[in-house]
Amino acid sequence: MNILLIEDDDEDALLLKKLFTRNPLVHYDITWEPSYETGLVELLKGKHDLCLVDYRLGTQNGIDLVKAARHGDYTGPIILLTGANENEIDIMALQAGADDYIAKGQLDGDLLHRIIRYAVERKKAENERERLLSEQIAGKELEKRRNEFISVVVHELKTPLTSLKGYAQLLYKKNMKAGDEQSAHMAERMASQVDKLTNLINDLWDATRITNSQLSLHQDLFQFDELVREIVSELQLTAEDQTIYQEGEAKQNVWGDRMRIGQVITNLLTNAIKYATEAERILVKTVAAGNTITFCVQDFGPGIPKELQEKVFAPFYRIEKGGYTSTPGLGLGLHIAREIIRQHKGSLGVESDEGKGATFCFTLPVCSL
Repeated sequence: MNILLIEDDDEDALLLKKLFTRNPLVHYDITWEPSYETGLVELLKGKHDLCLVDYRLGTQNGIDLVKAARHGDYTGPIILLTGANENEIDIMALQAGADDYIAKGQLDGDLLHRIIRYAVERKKAENERERLLSEQIAGKELEKRRNEFISVVVHELKTPLTSLKGYAQLLYKKNMKAGDEQSAHMAERMASQVDKLTNLINDLWDATRITNSQLSLHQDLFQFDELVREIVSELQLTAEDQTIYQEGEAKQNVWGDRMRIGQVITNLLTNAIKYATEAERILVKTVAAGNTITFCVQDFGPGIPKELQEKVFAPFYRIEKGGYTSTPGLGLGLHIAREIIRQHKGSLGVESDEGKGATFCFTLPVCSL
């Protein structure tokens, strides 16, 4: 262990050096500086594991040296050495930034070794806490800037996308009127791609608002079964190779954000269509029990491995194996869906056996008229 000793008394310095040699288990390399000025210069180089500073250094004192060292961003442990009759130096030393203090008359080899060891370990722990705190603060600042950047990007993209969608719809109508079905079909596909990009941007914006606890709900009373029928009817038109079967009804009202609950149902059904392309059917079940409604979407696709079932709800997570590798998206849909259901005081989860499909279910509290 490298020790810097700042002591202006030759005899005291020699005595301290001898004390360091009495512990056979630890080897100390001692650097001795006899003055305030040379001691501070050497201390600020930061080459030592610990510094021992005498309180009396000629016309100056060790308290001022400790203050100067801390002001100079020295972070290593410092122990102040005091005389037997120097009262209240202990409090002044700690206030100045010293890690410990000891009267010279109380010193022996074992005590000195223990004090040094404890001071070094305390300083390591303190520096580690400060490092973790700094990283935490930096992480929060980075997250804040990232969210601000996403907000700006979303805002800047939405306006041109709205214009593109309008132009695509105008081209479709003009080409249909002119009898140019091929050009009309291209315009229709253009509008469809704009819709996909808009949905991705909306997902990114929702995920950012969730992170900032700003995802708002516009709640009202609505009939749950009616919402399910609407969405199933709409999505059946896009599922050319799959049939969506419905089982059960809630026959209950829900107090919540109809659009957001519909967003969750759409996400679950869209995933079932997208990930179970080889299956011929998708099963939708609704069950009312007590004060809750349970809604499930069961597909018959590749399924989800047990170790990945909770990860699919993490933001930006996508399964990179089997039938999932080629599916587009940001991996935000299920993360947003779970948060929407959570804000409605419900829960969303999945049950799956690999190779046998997956069943996503959510529960919601009901509201009686």
